[in-house]
Formats: sequence, C-alpha cells, structure tokens
Amino acid sequence: MQQIAEWLEKLGLGQYALRFAENGIDLGVLPELTDEDFDRLGVLLGHRRKMLRAIADLNQAELIAAPVSPHDAERRHLTVMFCDLVGSTALSARLDPEDMWEVIRAYRAACAQVITTYDGAVARFIGDGILAYFGYPRAHEDDAERAVRAGLDVIAAIGKLETRAKEGVAVRIAIASGLVVVGDLVSGGASEEQALVGDAPNIAARLQSLAEPGVVVVAASTRRLLGNLFTLRSLGRREVKGISEPIAVWAVEGEPASESRFEAVRTARSIGFVGRKAEIEFALSRQQLAWQGQGQAVLISGEAGIGKSRIVAMLSDSLAPGTHRRVRYQCSPYHTNSALHPFVAQLERAAGIRSEDAPEQKLDKLEAMLALGTQHVPTVTPLIAALLSIPTGERYPPLGLSPAQQRRQTFAALLDQLEGLARQQPVLVVCEDVHWADATSLELLDLAVDRIRGLPILMLMTFRPEFEPPWAGLANVSLLRLDRLDRQDTRALIEQVTVGRLLPGEMMTQIVERTDGVPLFVEELTKMVMESGLLVETAGRYRLDNPLPPLAIPATLQDSLMARLDRLAPVKEVAQIGAAIGREFSYALLRSVAGRDDLTLAAALAQLEEAELLLRRGVPPDASYSFKHALVQEAAYESLLKSRRQLLHKHIGDVLRDKFAEMAEIEPEVVAYHFTEAGLGETALAWWRKAGQQALKRSAYCEAIAHLGKAVAIADQLPDEPARMIGRLHLQIAYGRALRGSLGHSAPETVAAWTRARQFASDVDDPIELAPIQSGFFNACLTHGELAPMRELAEAIMGAAERHPDSPVAAIVARWTSGVTAWFAGEYLNAGIHLEQAFAAYATEPDPRNLQGLHARLAVRHHEISRPGALAAWRDRSGPAARGRSGERRRETARARARQCAGSQGRLRRAVRQQVAPDRDDPCPGPGAGPHDAAVCRRWHLSQWSGEVACRRPGRRSRGDAAWLDVASRERLLPL
Repeated sequence: MQQIAEWLEKLGLGQYALRFAENGIDLGVLPELTDEDFDRLGVLLGHRRKMLRAIADLNQAELIAAPVSPHDAERRHLTVMFCDLVGSTALSARLDPEDMWEVIRAYRAACAQVITTYDGAVARFIGDGILAYFGYPRAHEDDAERAVRAGLDVIAAIGKLETRAKEGVAVRIAIASGLVVVGDLVSGGASEEQALVGDAPNIAARLQSLAEPGVVVVAASTRRLLGNLFTLRSLGRREVKGISEPIAVWAVEGEPASESRFEAVRTARSIGFVGRKAEIEFALSRQQLAWQGQGQAVLISGEAGIGKSRIVAMLSDSLAPGTHRRVRYQCSPYHTNSALHPFVAQLERAAGIRSEDAPEQKLDKLEAMLALGTQHVPTVTPLIAALLSIPTGERYPPLGLSPAQQRRQTFAALLDQLEGLARQQPVLVVCEDVHWADATSLELLDLAVDRIRGLPILMLMTFRPEFEPPWAGLANVSLLRLDRLDRQDTRALIEQVTVGRLLPGEMMTQIVERTDGVPLFVEELTKMVMESGLLVETAGRYRLDNPLPPLAIPATLQDSLMARLDRLAPVKEVAQIGAAIGREFSYALLRSVAGRDDLTLAAALAQLEEAELLLRRGVPPDASYSFKHALVQEAAYESLLKSRRQLLHKHIGDVLRDKFAEMAEIEPEVVAYHFTEAGLGETALAWWRKAGQQALKRSAYCEAIAHLGKAVAIADQLPDEPARMIGRLHLQIAYGRALRGSLGHSAPETVAAWTRARQFASDVDDPIELAPIQSGFFNACLTHGELAPMRELAEAIMGAAERHPDSPVAAIVARWTSGVTAWFAGEYLNAGIHLEQAFAAYATEPDPRNLQGLHARLAVRHHEISRPGALAAWRDRSGPAARGRSGERRRETARARARQCAGSQGRLRRAVRQQVAPDRDDPCPGPGAGPHDAAVCRRWHLSQWSGEVACRRPGRRSRGDAAWLDVASRERLLPL
C-alpha cells in the first residue's frame, strides 16, 4: 500500500491514501476503477479527472508487477536469532550431495519446528544459515526469553541429528534485539515476504561466528532484557564487522536457580491502584484540614504507571457526593507550550461548550458557568472569552488592555472564580500530570497554591519524579510519594483484574512472585493470562486444563503494549491513527482522518475500549477518546513507518485546517506540530508563527519563545530566497520580542536575536522595519548603563532618520534614543529638547494605524516617550528663576505628560508627583552623589542611573532622590 500512497502524493492527492489503503486498492487495481468506485471512495470530481489522466499514463507492466502486500511494513522492536550449521563446507565435501541435502532438510525442519513452538517466525534460509525473529507479526512480553529458549532447544534438537555416515552435527546461535522495519519487500517483479531491515539482524549474523559450537550468544541489547532469567557468561567487548563500536557479548550457560526472575527487567512503566491505606489516610487528613478552611495542596509523586491517577480517583470517590465541588485540570504532553491549556480545557468542559456551538451560545454557556462563582459576570466574561477565543461581538466592548494587563486580569479572574466556588462549598482541585504543564499554567498554579491558604480547597497534583515542584516545603503543601505494592496488595490487584474470580494457586503464585509488586506488571500479566486461552471458568473461578507454561513479566513495556495491540490486529490501524492525532482525540476528528463509516469506526473503537486501551467520554458522534496510558499511544505510534507517519500527520493537519478551523484557531501549535511532523516546512512555519504571535498577545513569553523558536529553526532550513527575507525579518523581530519579554533586554539570547534580525535587514531602509531592531540594541545598552554605545547608536539612528525626514517613526525613534541617552548622562536640557520633539512627532503621522503597528512591534510607546520627558522637564530647573512661573509651567507639563501614561505608568505619576511636590526644594546639578544614591543603584542593579546620580551634589535632597530612584526601580519604570 506504500506504493499507492506515494503515487497519490506525487499527484498532490495524499489525503486519499488512507481510503485507498482501507479499500485494498493498489497500483494493479487502479485501471479497473469506475466512476461508481470513485463515488464510493468520496473522490471529488476534479481530483477524479486528475487520477484518471495519471492512470492512463501508467505502464501496464509495472502495474501487474506490483501486487498488494499481505502485510504492510511496520517499525517493530524484535529479537532476532541467527542459526548457523557448524562445518557445513567440510561436511559437504565429505558427503554425497543427496546426503548433504538430507542433512540440510532435517536441520531446517528441526529448527523451524522449535522456533514455531515458541511462536517465532523463520524470516529466511540463507544456505546453511537461518534467520528467525520473535515479536512479529504478534508480539509477546517475553520475546527475548523465547528466543533464548528456542536457541537452547535448537541446539538440543540438532545435537540428536546424525548423517548417514553417523557423523554428528552442531550449530551455533547468536541473538540480538533492536528496532527494525519488517514487512514484505517488493522490488519490480521480485518480492521477499516479511523481510527485515535494521541493525539487529546484521549484528546477530556477525556474532554467530564468535559462538562456540553448541552455544548461544547474546548481544548487549538482548542481555538488558533478560535480567537474571538465565545464567550468562561475559565474553567481553568484541569488534564486529560493519559496526563502529565494539559490542559486549554474553554466552548463555543455562537457567539459574534464582528466586526473583525479574529483578533486572523491572521497569518504571507500571499502572494500578490497590491498598495504599497509609497514603489514603494521610491525604484524607489533609482533606479534613482543607474543609476546615485551611487550604491544602498534596503533591503525589511517582514513576510512570505506579498508580498516581488511581489514588486520586480513590480519594475523590471517598468524598461524599454533593458535599463538595470538583475541578480537574489535565496537563498534556502535546501542549507543554500551549499557554494555560489545562485551564482552557477545564473551562470548556465546565461550561459545556462544544465546537459546533455558535458564538452566542458559547457566551451564554460561559456566562452561566461563571455566574456560579462570581457576581461580576459582565466584567469577567470578556476576559475568559478572550482566553477561549470566543468572539464577543456586540455583547461586550473590546477589552482595550495591553497583553500584560490582560494576562494579570485573566489570572485574577480565574483565581477569583475558584475562590467564589469555595465560598459556597469545599472544592477538590485535581491537577494531573503537572510535569507536562506549560510555563504559564505553572505560574498560575503558583498563585493558586498561595491563594487557597484560607479557603476550603484541597489540591491534588500528580507528577513524575523528574519534575521538581516549586511548592514543596510550603506550610500548606505536603508531598506523597507512591511505592510498589506488597504481596497482599498484589494478590488483591490480581483479584480486581479477574473481577473476583480466583486463579489457580500455581498461577497466582507465579504472578505474585514474578511481578515484584509493580502494579503495571501485575495488571498486564494477569490480563494476558486471562486472554491466553489457558484458563477455563468454572463456578466463579478459573482452572487449568493443561500444564501451566512458564510466565514472564514483559521484557519491556513496549513489547507488552504491542502484544495487546497485536491481539486486536483487525482494528489496530484505528489505534495507530488515533495515536498519530494525540493522546486525546474526538470521534469527529478521528472519523474525518480515518475516512471510515460510522458503523465500522464505532465497532473498532468499541473493541479498543473493551480491551481497555482507550477510555471514552460521551457518546458518538460527540464522544472523545483518550489512550488509557500515554505509553499505549507511544507504542501504537512508534510501530508506524516514518513515511506512513508523515502521510498521517499531513492528513491530520489538512483536516484540522479545513474542517476544524475553530480548533485550529484556538491551538495553532497543534496544527503546526502535525505539519512539522509531515515534513511540510513552509506550511508548518506559518502555523508556528501564528502560534507564537498568539502567545505574544497573551504575554505568554515562554510559549512564544518555543513556538517562534521552532519557526526560526524551520526557516533556517528553507532556501534563502529574496522573497522570503522580509518574512524572515518579521519572524526574527517577533522572536526578539518574545526573548525580551521573558529574559530581558540585555540577555545574550535577546541581543543575539536582534543581531540576526539586523543581518536580515541589511538591505532594508524602511524606518518602520528597522525601528524594533534599533530600539532593541539601544535598550540592551541602556539596561547595562553603557553610555558610550548608547551615544553611538543614538547618533547612527539619528543619521538614518535624517535620510528619511518625512518619516514620523524614524523621528520618534531617533529623538527618543537621543533624549534618553542625554537624560541618563545628566544632560537634562538636551534630553528635554529631544524628548519634546519625539513627543511632537506623534502628531505628524497622518495615519494613526502606522503608530498602532509601531506600538505592537516596538518598545517605544507614547507613554515611554512621555515618561523620561516628564522627568526631564522637572529636572531642568537649575536656578531661582526656574522656581517661578517658568518652573511651575514645566512642573505642570510634567504632570500633564505623566497623566497621559497608561497602565503601570500610574505608578510613575505618583513618583513624579512626589518629586515635583511644592514643599521640596529643587536639586542642583553638579558633581558628586550621596552614598545612599549609590547604594540604591547597586541594590537594584541600575548602572544606567549612574550618570544621572553622578550629576547631583550631596545634600538634603540626596535621600529623597534616592527614595524616588528606589520607587522607580521597584515599579520597573526603566528600562523600556
């Protein structure tokens, strides 16, 4: 089917690849397709004509020579065995060809029989060599062990063979494990069924020459999977032809008498909950404190699959219904850079908002939900609607807030909503998988942990050990680490899996002893035993009709999960498509991507749900699904060929863009991810840019850096064409803004971004395009207090402005940089002149929209000009005359300019009013500075103030000036 997919891709019609594959259409069938067939496939008329023309051009011989493969290729983790007949060349020289033929036939038959017994497969016979593998087409949790056992049995079986001359024969066997591509390999008219491509078969073939006759050797890749299942003797590290690094090799000497079969094969990938009495009691004690108004946060840490989610479910179920309210936030590995994704998803669920709802319906639902926790619905709704990307239309006026203001007010609204709910009844807040939380969500959680102190709120937060919670150690925060189960709890978990039906004692003992209390192993091994056909249910218990075969813990979780998927082979492709979409997916999206009818798709999903691979919420077609474990999704996804993944990701991206436009608008980074994985650089670039710009609007700088950084990386891989340069410049400027917002003006990363932007702007002479770069470099120097570079930049910018005398933007930037430089150098007269001219330049722009664009892209804003301008006007009072009418006018001008400052500039107004208060004398410029001034500069790392401070003589105003400097620093008035 890969050939038909490639053919469709060449035509630009890759979106039909899945439909053709699902209907068994290969290149050989193409010429027989009719209009009725195209109708049933849902091919559009124009696309149909395009296909028919291409079919007519196909070589008929090539079509006939391209039969459909019974097994599409897959990426699999296999254990490969290579078996070689010792001394076959010398033996063939001594024997009659017919006798040698009989030896080879018996040798192959014996090997094949043993391999088949262990559910392995013979890939091919290579002379007197045999290549076999374990784990395909059906995986097992113990494929490495099966391969070794098969090798030992092959040696025993071949040892019984004799030639007609009564000569004995022997074999040597090598085993290696690793990632391979397995499937039918078709080339022209020749084909090889279930061919293997990868390092593992090559390593196994090379290692067999190191084995002695009658010995099995294993590579390091297999040794890691075996643990203590066998007695192994190290043969050291050996050079292997074709492999760059020496490989550690072991010889298998037999089975040990070890009581713990699985000590070395234990893995962190486990699930399950049972017992946990001490943990439950501890958490309930925190809940009692919380319900008394002493808000508590319980941090639940544990390795993947240890049962974090289950203990949360147990705690939640133990609370009497109706006595509290529950709020759940689910973090996602696909949204680690999506600002406030857990909160957005929770709000949509709580309000019952559906994608097909009209904007007015969404607003109605949102208002009803918000009314449960606040009486200020008209104030809060526009903020939350903006967060959810719901247009408010005429119902609410535009917010008119800066990104930073909107961010702060949105945080406050969300926290107030939570507090409002808690004022009515206790609230249980569940935050799952916090290790996948985005940076903005973690910041909001920081505030929430502090906010709940005096409220009846219990927060349960789960995460993996690699995550370091910033809240650990706070008075109202407790840490709960989950450990493995004891034998009693392991037995209880087995009984839960069997729904109370008792297993045979021998089987129960093996499961308990060999799982070592890892919940995932217990659950998965028990399910596998129940599905194996070994058990017969009688009177509420299971019995064995045949001897119990050896059981094993899954060698890796990958093998275990692939075993579960392989048992559902007819519907495995649905799981793979869902895995490509993500951990969670809706029925509607899956249907659009898979292209299957409702009956077929619903049946496939029901099987996956019944097998507990998927969890469902809702009823189709409004249902949504999630993989029960992230690792199930990973196993399904990793089994796809990279080329198949690319096709799927392209199709998913197309569907999201064309059919789920609202979802794409809210989370453009998801669309960008799929197009990136599809290898569509230019398309992905546009979506990453959109995601970055959206994050910037929300002041979600960490997310903006991630999104725009990916856009920059993709852009770097595209050819440098003149038409792309202006787009590269805009992208780099946006990236610089994001770095500036997160790391600061003078951070090396920020400066590097502006440096690169300047390279892209080398042939640009547009003041509007150059303004962000110029101000970026200037602000970096300003932050460091580097007056000399500031002067150089200001002079260069002024020179550029003189070349564009008709550009208000160029004048604004030039006058502002010159004014600020003069101000910090203590040249207040020059500063006032330049800044007044910059201020006046705003009035000369005929089209205010140009300045609006400047506001969005430049660190120079109206209030940023008025801020130092107002202070400079006050500073320029050096004599008695200045204390008269002229001085009063200057002070009034300073007050007026300060009143025009917006947002945080209100703090500046207070500082200015404090400075121009009539009961204080004016400072006199002059050399020297008070010790308190210098101390404040050092305290706040404001070397840029050194020039201004140095121009003042010590006197009774030094402490007052330093106090103002202290206020200005704390209120982040500078730099811009």
